[in-house]
Amino acid sequence: MISQKTINAIELCTLLARQQNHGCTTTSELAARLGLTSSYLEKIIKPLRQHNLVSAVKGPGGGYQVRGDLSLISMWDIASVFEQTFAVAAKDADLRPDEPAAYELGLEQIVKDALCSFTLADFVDLSSDPGKSCAQEMGRFKFKPLAAPFIPKAPNSVFQLSMAL
Repeated sequence: MISQKTINAIELCTLLARQQNHGCTTTSELAARLGLTSSYLEKIIKPLRQHNLVSAVKGPGGGYQVRGDLSLISMWDIASVFEQTFAVAAKDADLRPDEPAAYELGLEQIVKDALCSFTLADFVDLSSDPGKSCAQEMGRFKFKPLAAPFIPKAPNSVFQLSMAL
């Protein structure tokens, strides 16, 4: 019932909420933390921005952050951006397809109620320091680690060549 995109969006918003006191978080840092590609992450962030759940800051020191009070944003607010309920599907459909079964409607309501009961503030402890951010772990200039140098496995001189034979 809940898609992987929705799960990734909830994880993204939770991560942004944890970083709330540390300013904006860049796309590359978010992608590294969540194990997603930057292009897929942008496909998740765009609808969240359109629904005013996430804001973006351009330029140096920019990035993304959660918009609004964390205690007022429920998990259903995030999930409803990506999930279509049976009620919405019935309004959008020109021809009514098969009616959802009672258990499907009941299951949908249980999931919706559960997600409505939790907010972003429930998953974030802003009082404790979450430690180093990805930018601090990678260093100021965000250089990737150097590859191990290639060392040939051959004699270094004529004398070593004669000893090898």
